[in-house]
Amino acid sequence: MVIQGLSVPRWHGLAAVLVLSCLALPVRAAAPVAEISGAGAASQVLPAMAVPTSSPQVDTYYLLQSLRDELRDLRGMLEEQGHTLRQLKQRQIDDYIDLDRRFGSLATGAASVPGQALGASPVAPVLPSVPVVTEAGDKSIYEQAYRLLKAGQVPDALAAFKTYLSKYPKGRYVANAQYWMGEIYMLNNQLQEAGEAFRVVVEQFPAHRKMLDASFKLGKVYHLQGEDEKARVLLSGVAATQGSAGKLAGDYLKANF
Repeated sequence: MVIQGLSVPRWHGLAAVLVLSCLALPVRAAAPVAEISGAGAASQVLPAMAVPTSSPQVDTYYLLQSLRDELRDLRGMLEEQGHTLRQLKQRQIDDYIDLDRRFGSLATGAASVPGQALGASPVAPVLPSVPVVTEAGDKSIYEQAYRLLKAGQVPDALAAFKTYLSKYPKGRYVANAQYWMGEIYMLNNQLQEAGEAFRVVVEQFPAHRKMLDASFKLGKVYHLQGEDEKARVLLSGVAATQGSAGKLAGDYLKANF
């Protein structure tokens, strides 16, 4: 081999070719390694970029989901409160009925004492036989109306109270029947009929234990009918008394006048 007039041995030329070949091999081998490395990195990055971390659609979805959850919670709360309110109303009716029954038992016991005292006469045990039957029927019909009211059968209870009043206009439970009829009429928003029933208790039974309760309810009826002055006078009189009716009347005056 001759380079620019110089003589170079043949084996030197072969050695040069081998050196150049070896230097070229790492360059050609590095290319596939670099491509594999790049492809692997791309495969790791692309899945993370496929689902955006935030977008208007995603935000709207989560907002709607939150609103649905909140609406479901509110509906549950309303249903629970409605159930509680129904229980409170039924409990109030039960309490009224129980209290009225206990007072009725006390009145019956007190009335039996004079009858026993009169029993000193030999004829006395025979004479009360007819009134006893009447009083038994009086109590039976009234308690039947009570049971219907307690069971929530309001229309049937109203009819039963009317039956009692028609059969026993002078019976022992007339004031009670009138009061409960007034309560039923108020429940049905029949203010005129409610006022008439409560007025019977207030005017015809001034010494009855239901009189203050009836006066309070009559004052409410007057207020609901727009007769504020009559309502104020009646409620103020009840508020000046002791007991639950007085407290209720005072609270009603503060809230509405």
